[in-house]
Amino acid sequence: MNIIKVLPPHEAQKIAAGEVIERPAHILKELLENSIDAGASQISIWIEQAGKQLIRVVDNGCGMSIDDARICFLPHATSKVSSLDEVYAVKSYGFRGEALASISAVSKVTLITRLRNDASGLGSRLEYQQGAIVTQEAIACPVGTDLAVADLFYTIPVRKKFLKADSTEWNQIQAIVQAFCLSHTSVHFKLFHDEKLIINAPPVTMLKDRVMQIWDYDLAQHLIPFEHAEKMLPWLNYSGLISGHQFWRYGRTHIFFFVNGRWIKNQELSKALLKGYLNVLPPGKFPAAFIFLQVDSDQVDINVHPKKEEVRFIKPATVEMQIFNGVKATLEQRLNQMLESKSELRTSSSLPPTSRQSVEPVSSFEPFTLQKESSENRLPPHMNVPKPAVDWDSLLNISAITSQIPAQEMQQCAYEQQPEKPVVQESQEKLFSFDLEDDLGEVVSSFSIIGQLFKTYILIQSNDQLIIIDQHAAHERVLYEKFLKNFQHKEGTALLFPEVVQVTQEQMITLHTVIDFFQEQGIMLEQFGALEIVIKTSPPLIAQHDLKDLLCEVLEFVREHETIDRDLFRKKLNEFTHSHMACKAAVRAGDVLEPIFMHQLVSDLMAVQNRFICVHGRPTMWTLGKSAIEKNFRRR
Repeated sequence: MNIIKVLPPHEAQKIAAGEVIERPAHILKELLENSIDAGASQISIWIEQAGKQLIRVVDNGCGMSIDDARICFLPHATSKVSSLDEVYAVKSYGFRGEALASISAVSKVTLITRLRNDASGLGSRLEYQQGAIVTQEAIACPVGTDLAVADLFYTIPVRKKFLKADSTEWNQIQAIVQAFCLSHTSVHFKLFHDEKLIINAPPVTMLKDRVMQIWDYDLAQHLIPFEHAEKMLPWLNYSGLISGHQFWRYGRTHIFFFVNGRWIKNQELSKALLKGYLNVLPPGKFPAAFIFLQVDSDQVDINVHPKKEEVRFIKPATVEMQIFNGVKATLEQRLNQMLESKSELRTSSSLPPTSRQSVEPVSSFEPFTLQKESSENRLPPHMNVPKPAVDWDSLLNISAITSQIPAQEMQQCAYEQQPEKPVVQESQEKLFSFDLEDDLGEVVSSFSIIGQLFKTYILIQSNDQLIIIDQHAAHERVLYEKFLKNFQHKEGTALLFPEVVQVTQEQMITLHTVIDFFQEQGIMLEQFGALEIVIKTSPPLIAQHDLKDLLCEVLEFVREHETIDRDLFRKKLNEFTHSHMACKAAVRAGDVLEPIFMHQLVSDLMAVQNRFICVHGRPTMWTLGKSAIEKNFRRR
């Protein structure tokens, strides 16, 4: 008896469908590509239950004859290519002929189509189930194609279980439609969800107008042209829009890359873009970017991904460098234009025309801070600061702890710089002495608080050791541990003036899935309008102006991580939320601390186990021994 068997065609097609169809958004992408290839100028999309129940796309393209309508659902049936050589130069979106066959194998499909210039004036209606035609009839219908996909994965129940929550699948669908709206501004798109119109984007000539249709006026006003000043490479060109210095998002939802008109996902291009914004945006914030790359067909391979979501460049490093340099040059040019404009406004009213001077070009890539630091306290990043003679790492071995922390996380607390606002009044300069017993067994005795350095660090003497403590990092660690102990429910403080926060539609959908979690953290939320949220209570110690950031950061975290295992997701969500609550509630650099507050802070820090690093991986303290100090002064 043979062990190897040939699968029946309908079973083989179900298995093959898994490479092309994983979720409703993938089906929609294939159908929209077919509509664009058919030359449609109007495309309407109906979605029910986030695509699980229905995905329907209606276009006014060229349509199909009855013979083509029957053939199009066969495996590898395509009108785009006839040989492998044509794949690498194909300009259409679809070309493999796998999508419709895969879709019909795992769902119930109804196709209504009419060929343009058909002499009969009639169209065709076909129903497919499990890859076979169930009914076929001639009907009167408009020119174009109306294709409805219902009851997704009804033939594979186990696959249906792996679909995510409706909010997750709907966000994916919206991203697909947004991408097609951006790449085809001459097409009129309409998107309906559960019979409600979500997007209505008539044809426009300017990309900025399309952004305004999809999102809002505020985003469009902060976009600046992103174009080649000179065509440096004959095989590569780019254009698009990127946001300036004064605008950011809490996630990557507004970053879109297109290669030869096709929306792609490429982590390396995203890294190059973000590198161009280095020191321009606050840590953890992201720009908006809509970048269109035109690449010669012999320099890019579009046939490397089952769903055509990725491409491979012959010279990827060159493309990435072009993006980085382009972003950097665009931002610097924009900043210089703003400075020149402001200079002209100032000088035109006070100086004669002959005395006006041009503004010297500046670089926009100095480290970002929310407060302008004084010149004597701030060193440019390029200055070569000599390494001190003291071997800090050997004294506390902090480098061994922090070397495993990603550099990106080490920058998360960079925004702690704030204008000076005393936490408590500094009333005395006397030293506080106290005894602390280390929870790991070491006894720390004869502790003396020396004072505060640069309004940022607490100086402590313990026997023959000088200990320098970062007040923000230390307080952050203490608060984080307290939040963890009070894991289940935290009492919120009622706000005298509840804060109204405007959110996007994606954020509103995500919010409803985790609103109970916010309540457990002491944040009482209530929907105020279609896209507005009222914050009624706040966790203890968190300033009201930090609530919006906290809310948006948590929502973005949920959106990016909701695809992982539910239990693991809940654990990561708690860790993320508690760490950000602790960071926002902690004292900051520039806060003046009273010695009694410093005494309590150090006492609390010594009582926690993970006291050597903050929740973002930065060290909380350094030690300097008496012998090292004497060695620097050449006493030894």
